[in-house]
Amino acid sequence: MSAPEPPKTPQGTQPDAPAAPSVEPDAAGTGGAVPGEQPIYRWSPRTRRTVAMLIGILAALVLWGAREIVGPFVWAGIFAYVFNPAVNGLVRITRVPRPAAVALFYAIGLGLLTLLGFLVVPRFVDELNRLTAELPEIVAELEAALPSEFLGQPLVVQDVINGLTAGATSMLTDASQAVSAFRSAFNLLIHGVLAVVAAGYLLLAGPELFRGLLERIPPGPRAETEDLVGRINSVLGAFIRGEIILVVIMSVTTFIGLSIIGIPFAVILAIATGFLELIPVFGPIMAAIPPIGLALVTANNFGWPGWVAGVVVAVMYTVLRQLEDYFVIPNVVGRVVRVHPLIALFAIFAGLQIWGITGMVIALPVAGVARVLLGYAYRRTVTSPRKP
Repeated sequence: MSAPEPPKTPQGTQPDAPAAPSVEPDAAGTGGAVPGEQPIYRWSPRTRRTVAMLIGILAALVLWGAREIVGPFVWAGIFAYVFNPAVNGLVRITRVPRPAAVALFYAIGLGLLTLLGFLVVPRFVDELNRLTAELPEIVAELEAALPSEFLGQPLVVQDVINGLTAGATSMLTDASQAVSAFRSAFNLLIHGVLAVVAAGYLLLAGPELFRGLLERIPPGPRAETEDLVGRINSVLGAFIRGEIILVVIMSVTTFIGLSIIGIPFAVILAIATGFLELIPVFGPIMAAIPPIGLALVTANNFGWPGWVAGVVVAVMYTVLRQLEDYFVIPNVVGRVVRVHPLIALFAIFAGLQIWGITGMVIALPVAGVARVLLGYAYRRTVTSPRKP
């Protein structure tokens, strides 16, 4: 019997090569290694959980040991997170590679800061020098304008001022504390440079790194992870960008209002008001006290008595705060944090206790993210899978 003829193929073509056999994982967990290659042994679920727990403990220990330098990286992450949309917009508009867009963004930012420095810094320094020279007279006039007792206790403004400035005076007179102050200033400068450099790296490689992390998640839970990250992004993005807009709005509006009334040191007071907006609850109250006190004891553009000017300044700050609460915050921030006031108060002071001013500033967004994560954990562990 003759051998069967091979299958005919069209002219000029070659018959298809036989398909390579598919490799399936075997029962031994070697991943179905091809003969001649090093087999891949996979850990059991229990081993994987143990290794993950050990890695988490080691990471926590490293972070705790390096907690003094974690701050700059936190601020770098905030900076990169806030301005990542701007860099994406530059890439989309200019059609340049991302490194060039990051460099262009830094150049634009440096130019704007330089322009702002030429416009604001000279007046800020001038007002600061005037404040230093006129502070004793302002304190004396304020003591004369205020009652001598409050709730049965003597109210002496000069004692309060002396208490606030005692630490600074001691630093200037004590050599060891002066050296410590210089070291702190040098560390602050180094941390600032580190934050700027780290933010540049995050702006450059952050999106690619995030996509790489998502790709390592199995396809099943990947969609759920992306949804969870989207919820967190909606909380952080709206809050952080909204707070920056609020700082700018409150600084500009208070500067205009104080300048119209004729309150001295309007630039210093306006900048302080804007940044005190970052401290929830107590920040706006602390911001309103100095301008009200100055209005009581200094002349104004309208010739009002001191108490009238003080009432006008208090009303101005109250109205701006109400406009912010009812119009700016709902539209800019969107109240996406949605944290109960009691929990917010605890978070603010816990952040202050744990991490100083930085912890106080980031306390509310962290509480908002914790709310999202706890809600996700609740849905995954308590509620029925059929329920949303």
